[in-house]
Amino acid sequence: MYGEMLLGILFGTATGITPALHVNTLASLLDGLNLFGGFSFVLLVYAMGLTHTFLDSIPSALFGVPDEGTALSILPAHRLVLKGRALEVVSISLWASFLAVLFAFPLLLVYPSLAERYSPGAGRIFVILLAAFLILSEKGMKKAYALLIFLLSGYLGIIAGRFPMKEPYFHLFVGLFAVPTLVVSLRSDIRKLSFDQDAGIKMKRPKFLLFSLLGSLLGMTASLLPTFTSSQAAIIGSFISKDERSFLTVVFSVNTSNFLFSLVNFYLTGRTRNGVMALLRKRDVYLTHPQLHFLLLTSLAVSMIVMLYGVRLAGLIGKLLQKADYRKLNIGILVFIFLASYYFDGLSGILFLTAASMVGYLAIRLGVKRTNCMGVLMLRIIMG
Repeated sequence: MYGEMLLGILFGTATGITPALHVNTLASLLDGLNLFGGFSFVLLVYAMGLTHTFLDSIPSALFGVPDEGTALSILPAHRLVLKGRALEVVSISLWASFLAVLFAFPLLLVYPSLAERYSPGAGRIFVILLAAFLILSEKGMKKAYALLIFLLSGYLGIIAGRFPMKEPYFHLFVGLFAVPTLVVSLRSDIRKLSFDQDAGIKMKRPKFLLFSLLGSLLGMTASLLPTFTSSQAAIIGSFISKDERSFLTVVFSVNTSNFLFSLVNFYLTGRTRNGVMALLRKRDVYLTHPQLHFLLLTSLAVSMIVMLYGVRLAGLIGKLLQKADYRKLNIGILVFIFLASYYFDGLSGILFLTAASMVGYLAIRLGVKRTNCMGVLMLRIIMG
């Protein structure tokens, strides 16, 4: 069992630090190889997914390539990275994720009763209110621009769902959030990134604990409602947290909390809230009570192990990046993204990646919040 946990941590580290490589993709590959069976496979992919949530701040901050859970963290993280505070971003991610695991245990006392009260219609109403609040929070004419971005990204989400693609959300999220950021970076004069070796979090401890708890609660909520994703939970956090550090604390806590509670929801109801749980259902996995408790204890072990090397790993990557030409690096990442898009879904993938990139870049040019691009998920939910 310990071998599967350690292998899961290794694989989760690989997906966490590699731009455009999502944990769901590797989990599907392992499923196809059929090297692990029964609870060994469950332990492997769970440890891998949880590790990924701790470390996916590295590519989303340093390279601008997000997954669904960290898409909204890109700009705040980049602002700190450009100030030389890349290691602080990673520290925020690690500690916020670690606290989310700790906060999960007392929250588990009330979670089963909440899961039983789930109502499909509640999620749709919630998303409608969230979308209205998101658009109306813009000022003046920007409300119309925000609505335009919301509808365009939402239309892409609806159309992508009708195409037979393997990784539709890779093309959409990377296009909406990462590619425009990389393009804007290419237009700047930055050739080298400076990295402050200080990984300390410049935020008062009570405030950090409070926002991590908020993110943990939002992540728990996201695991209950299929219409309420990690990114949408983070949108709520963005209206409460007004600075980069508190916002990132919420985002990273949401991501880890959502993954952990999705496991519990899968055990209680059989519902799937992410790709890893969907893979377990595909394998007809039914967790026993002792197995659930073992996985929850594994969460603590995985968390503590990742905390031991996370900042050091980011520091090593940072030293390598300091030697690289940042412009050439971003060009290389763009090429890699388009090659990955073609590998996943051929010309269809390239088409949706390009279209999503245009919408994301338009949001930047119009000066509206990039959170309006979350219409890619929300409009389809609203329309049913």
